[in-house]
Amino acid sequence: MLKSYFKMAWRSLTKNKVSAIINIGGLSVGLAMGIMILLVIVDECSYNKFHAHLKEIHLVMINQDMNGDIGTGRLTPGPLAASLRNEIPELKYVARSTQGGAELVRAGEKSFYENTLYADPDYFNMMSFPALAGNPVAALQEPGSIVITERTAIKLFDSKDVVGKLLVHNNSRSLKIAAVIRDVPDNSSNKFDVILPFSQLEQENTWATKWDDYRLLTWVQLQPNAKLAVVNEKLKKLFLDKQDEQNTTLFAYPFAQLRLHGNFRNGKPDGGTINTIILLGIVGLFILLIGCINFMNLATARSERRALEVGLRKTMGSSRKLIIFQFLSEALLMSLIALVLGIVLAKLALPGFMRISGKTFVPDYANWQIWTLLIILGVGTGLIAGSYPAFYLSRFQPIRVLKQMAPAEKGGSLLRRGLVTFQFMISIFLIITTIVIVKQIRHLEGRPVGYDPENLVDIMARGEISNKFDIVKAELLQVPGVKGVSASDDNIVRLNGAMNGVDWPGKTADQDFYMNVTGVQYDWTQTTGQKIVAGRDFSPQYATDSTAACLINQAAVKKMGLKDPVGTKVGGRIVVGVLQDFVFNNPTAATKPVLVLLKNGGMGHLFVRISNNEHWQQQMAQIEQIIKKHSPGFPFEYHFANEEYQQTFNEAHQSGQMLNVFGGMAIFISCLGLFGLSAFLAERRNKEMSIRKILGASVSSIWLALSKDFLKPVVIAFILAAPLAGWAMQQILQRMDYRIELSWWMFALAGILAIVIAALTVSFHGIKTALANPVKALKAE
Repeated sequence: MLKSYFKMAWRSLTKNKVSAIINIGGLSVGLAMGIMILLVIVDECSYNKFHAHLKEIHLVMINQDMNGDIGTGRLTPGPLAASLRNEIPELKYVARSTQGGAELVRAGEKSFYENTLYADPDYFNMMSFPALAGNPVAALQEPGSIVITERTAIKLFDSKDVVGKLLVHNNSRSLKIAAVIRDVPDNSSNKFDVILPFSQLEQENTWATKWDDYRLLTWVQLQPNAKLAVVNEKLKKLFLDKQDEQNTTLFAYPFAQLRLHGNFRNGKPDGGTINTIILLGIVGLFILLIGCINFMNLATARSERRALEVGLRKTMGSSRKLIIFQFLSEALLMSLIALVLGIVLAKLALPGFMRISGKTFVPDYANWQIWTLLIILGVGTGLIAGSYPAFYLSRFQPIRVLKQMAPAEKGGSLLRRGLVTFQFMISIFLIITTIVIVKQIRHLEGRPVGYDPENLVDIMARGEISNKFDIVKAELLQVPGVKGVSASDDNIVRLNGAMNGVDWPGKTADQDFYMNVTGVQYDWTQTTGQKIVAGRDFSPQYATDSTAACLINQAAVKKMGLKDPVGTKVGGRIVVGVLQDFVFNNPTAATKPVLVLLKNGGMGHLFVRISNNEHWQQQMAQIEQIIKKHSPGFPFEYHFANEEYQQTFNEAHQSGQMLNVFGGMAIFISCLGLFGLSAFLAERRNKEMSIRKILGASVSSIWLALSKDFLKPVVIAFILAAPLAGWAMQQILQRMDYRIELSWWMFALAGILAIVIAALTVSFHGIKTALANPVKALKAE
């Protein structure tokens, strides 16, 4: 029975080649987009699933009440871990960890910067990072030991068998490799190449022993029968007993939810990556629906041709149920062919799609779950696309059909127009969102940054550079073309340090807020191109600047309500100057308050201002020689500040490019269906148009008569989509402090584009019919 159904379905496809090509083409493109989105969703949902004890692992987080606004953070103080081990029996393991950034490891002549993690031994009791050799837990208990990944071992030694060998860390100490673990999976939230004992970091940094310094991640694994609510109550009580900040509380948050539900608002989970997954899923579903609508429209448009077939089948004894199965088998056959083509298209387009989306995963094509989802996707698409045509065509009455009294087309015609309207609603919605987002990105890129990022070189201060800063600075200033040299704790694009509890005259109890804090050397404002709007800069002429002076920005002045900030004591230091606000961390946000301190050492970033001329490469070569002379053994690392600033827009550019792709595919599939419908209508009204032409109708009037029925749904789609897109874009823009205002031309441009594209699509058959010789159409009459 099934064999005969599919045999007849195949005959129907080969008989109506144009319709089949349009249907399969639209479905295959829609399925290709759906498959790529499905692979992204599967990858996102697979994060951290490889951990054997994932359900029991939690991250200790903090809620801090700042004047009724509860902020949530992931960093905790160093002494917390020992207290948790000793005082909360519901915890099986407790471990601290912190990223050390890119640190230099060397073996012989080979040296590389590797992503470093400092962790307690129980980190490997909790997390499932299998060992290839050695014992990682024991390794992190031994001073002078290090754990490396398989990839790092091969890079340094060309072998995995390296346990017991020595490598040099940061050109300062030799460490023994005590264990080698498998490479960290791509779908791991925690990424690293080498792991060092946390005890080593603790010995070298006094902040790791302070209760009021939050810089570490604290991981806990609950006992099998422990209740999370009980643990959280004990965490809250313990933390209040251990430190003075009564507005700060602790809670344990499941590691399994951290990736997808990692955003918090007012102390409660408020989405995260799950929002992107839901949005991608909705967009993919709509694009797939557009392809399904093409099938429905073309199937119902050809209803008169299939009506006689249905009448004959029913006359010969076929039930409506069997006819429904027949039409569904056609849809399923078409969707399965489209699925195969969609898989091929997805495989070809996936590298480009991942480049646009910023993803780097490698799909596991051996995963049976992925193939199950793909089959469900293909069969579901066939059933959705074929359901309405099957029920619509199977309802024809044989007597009326065989008497040439086919059902009236009014209902089917209205449905087709409604479906075309829905298709273009989605397309116009995506076009409007694309226009708005592209405009917003350009608006952000044109935002005054408050300093001069052009020709500003940011050099990583490795080795002894910080301790020899004055000498290095003097030598760099001798290089022709170097205009300024300074240093800072932070990359100017991102300020990492922050503190609250800063005092100033007139401060009330409800005025506490966080300030970004950074330490700098002399000439920092001049070298980076910032402006002092009041007061003066740090100067060697004032000996107390390094211990008793500070700079603040305009945002801090406004937040504190200071009328005459210069000379005011802020945070125990005298304000000697006010900086013009500059953009850092988040280019979409309003500038946050900044406190700048003068420091004498320990800088992580060296800033050099060079001349903008054809000799810049020679300047960089001389700068490199000086840096390597004072920091031998460390590779020369530098970035241009303008390039680093542009990288902050990568995510926005990716969103814009993805919307371009989605909008383009939606329009393409919609136009495929429109092209097929216009071909059917032109064929159906061929004789009518021929008579019109004989009676003197012009080519333009015939084109208009054929095209207006298709352009009306597009206009209606614009009327419905424009307010929806406007509302959605307004919701997104309101989350940005620095944003554009929606303008009428954005909507008008989207509407004109949709109408022009639709008009061009239907014009082919309209003009072809208008130019055809009417005698050929009427010669049989």
